[in-house]
Amino acid sequence: MTEILNIGLIINPIAGMGGKVGLKGTDGSDMIERALKLGAIQEAELKTERTLECIASHKEQFKILTCSGVMGEDVCNKLNLEPIIINYSNNEFTTPLDTTRTVRQLVEENVDLIIFAGGDGTAYDVWSSLKDQTPILGIPTGVKMHSAVFGNSPRAVGQLLARILSKSPHQIRAKPSEIMDVDQTLRDNQNAEAELLGYAQVPFDRLLIQNPKSYMSLDEDTSIMGAVEYLISALDTKTYYIVGPGRTTQLFLNGLGIDGTLLGVDLLYGQKLVGRDLTHNQLRAEMNSRPVSIIVGVIGGQGFLFGRGNQQITADIVRRAGKDGIVVIAGAEKLLSLNNQRLLVDTGDEALNTELQGYIKVHTGKQDTMMVKLEAA
Repeated sequence: MTEILNIGLIINPIAGMGGKVGLKGTDGSDMIERALKLGAIQEAELKTERTLECIASHKEQFKILTCSGVMGEDVCNKLNLEPIIINYSNNEFTTPLDTTRTVRQLVEENVDLIIFAGGDGTAYDVWSSLKDQTPILGIPTGVKMHSAVFGNSPRAVGQLLARILSKSPHQIRAKPSEIMDVDQTLRDNQNAEAELLGYAQVPFDRLLIQNPKSYMSLDEDTSIMGAVEYLISALDTKTYYIVGPGRTTQLFLNGLGIDGTLLGVDLLYGQKLVGRDLTHNQLRAEMNSRPVSIIVGVIGGQGFLFGRGNQQITADIVRRAGKDGIVVIAGAEKLLSLNNQRLLVDTGDEALNTELQGYIKVHTGKQDTMMVKLEAA
């Protein structure tokens, strides 16, 4: 008799709503209202669908236990996965209480693995409700994803689930992995850094699961100032430059005498600031037919260029810039510390992710560059 893998599923339907509209998270009802007023849309269910599509053809090998409606039932029904409903919620915009109640019920049902769609806030809610060693695995759908509990992309989570299902009996090789988050009240603080909150058991796969985010040292700040100096000298006065978040790009803006946003996306025309902390729609509205370039740093420990903290730079904007229009700045030490020395992209557009694959030049000093492999997450 085939062993059945019991999978718990939780979707935080509001996760990631703030990303494209320039908010740094959606924790709290006031942030949901702000996101909606700015035109935010829900994407967590669609990303969960991408994950479950990878295992839908093997549904005889697993059962999904989940919450009603948007927290799991709807997407399972869409894929004909016949979910078992263990908790009911009538909330369109769920709260942490909906998540914690569902987690506790899943633990009582003795599921083998809990997968959840959300960001760092959801990861904390799931982990803090476990009170046991049930493995968890995050589908990355939030704005903030510093924790080491997420797959590199929704499809990467699906691929890992498929690998687990391919083993007979099903084996989940898990290891303690970091739960991290930035206090939502400090989201606009220029010095805000993620805090280590604890460790959860997470299925281990060196290529499919992201590392926790690491932070740049002061010595590394100094080492990339040469690259910043070179880029400033190379700016074209008739080109728009979209400047992504992070301390590396802050050094670039500081070199121009511009007060940018650490966690937001700014827009330059030549060397002049024309928009600060912009949403994806504001970026589109500000730019006319002039050439566009994107200046980004590398997320330490993870290697992401797009898809983590810079969702305002949407796939259509990346397409407009083109691969040749992507300018990457990073310290050589940060690059060499990455798994397999590879960079990752998760734009939400799988065709674009594939087009961007290959090698990309990274500026590491005034006259120093490294060619680094770029892969779809």
